[in-house]
Amino acid sequence: MKISLIKKYFFISVLFYSRSCKEVYIPPAIQANNNFLVVDGFLNSGQDSTIINLSRSRSLADTVHTIPELSAQLTVEGPGSEMYPLFEIGNGEYSIDQLNLNPSRQYRLRIVTSNGQQYVSDYVPVKPTPAIDSIPWILQNDGVHIFVNTHDPTNNTKYYRWEYTETWEYHANYESYFQYINKQIILRDPNKHVLVCWSIQNATNILIASSANLSQDLIYESPILVIPTASDKISVKYSILLKQFALTKEAFEYWQNLKKSTEQVGGLFDAQPTQITGNIHSVTNPNEPVLGYISASSAESKRIFINNIDVQPWFQFSNCVLKTVIPDSIDFYFGGEGYIPITAAPPPGGGFFGALGDCGDCTLRGGTTVKPSFWP
Repeated sequence: MKISLIKKYFFISVLFYSRSCKEVYIPPAIQANNNFLVVDGFLNSGQDSTIINLSRSRSLADTVHTIPELSAQLTVEGPGSEMYPLFEIGNGEYSIDQLNLNPSRQYRLRIVTSNGQQYVSDYVPVKPTPAIDSIPWILQNDGVHIFVNTHDPTNNTKYYRWEYTETWEYHANYESYFQYINKQIILRDPNKHVLVCWSIQNATNILIASSANLSQDLIYESPILVIPTASDKISVKYSILLKQFALTKEAFEYWQNLKKSTEQVGGLFDAQPTQITGNIHSVTNPNEPVLGYISASSAESKRIFINNIDVQPWFQFSNCVLKTVIPDSIDFYFGGEGYIPITAAPPPGGGFFGALGDCGDCTLRGGTTVKPSFWP
């Protein structure tokens, strides 16, 4: 009995000691107060505008999503006195209409921040971008796989990058004809329907490919994305706008290293994160890191549509059910339980049929009822 009590006391003492010795460890990377300039964009030598986004890096513990760099002066510089100023359009974005860059010359970007700090990119050549040949897709067990095909008959491109914007139409499970406002159920304005919505989403991953090791400058079925089976994105109609950019070898290597450091980490044998060096430098403080890479090229784009009927069977599962809400329970369900009125219930019980909000209001899934101008 005595030995057992001694063991128990010893165990409790060790447990208490081990807990009291624990300290919260905050890695230096989280504590670091880095405020580096981040430059996002490229010099568009085609028909579209050039848009450069400036922001500041933030620590991992920072709750602010972005820190825009405001009131800066940006200029595209060519040889001699060739200069093109960009104009601030808000929230850290700077723009200029069609640049008309000379493909036989090289250009760079100069940035002067509001506090007088100066940054310049290296001079870069102007790369023409070949057209996108096609955007094929195939339905497989795990969803719709989308690819890109392109080629350069002059064999001068070899390095490619893509961005895309997805747009899709989706519907609420039920059409809501009523609203619950100020403890009153009123008819919904027909001009404020919430049955049909559209959502828009931009690519967040880095998409690159190279034909440098091939005998022809040809990219065949390079993967773009996978839309998972039963996704809302193809519940009605889906569209993807794909943009293609030609890169120099140096720009391709930058994006390749960035992809490895941001998308291919986490496992024991994955590439370890490292500082990625771009082609933008601080003139004021040469030791200051600057994040980003400036290229100059035209941009080619292509859009396709995919209809729900094209991907059958496309089974979608829903937990949406109609609930009969009697008059005495209207305030309970429509006022605090997250239900919305759908339509009137027939006598003798009366009341309304209701459903959870996102089952009858498509905007609660993040979309908008404004139809895109390009939508058929």
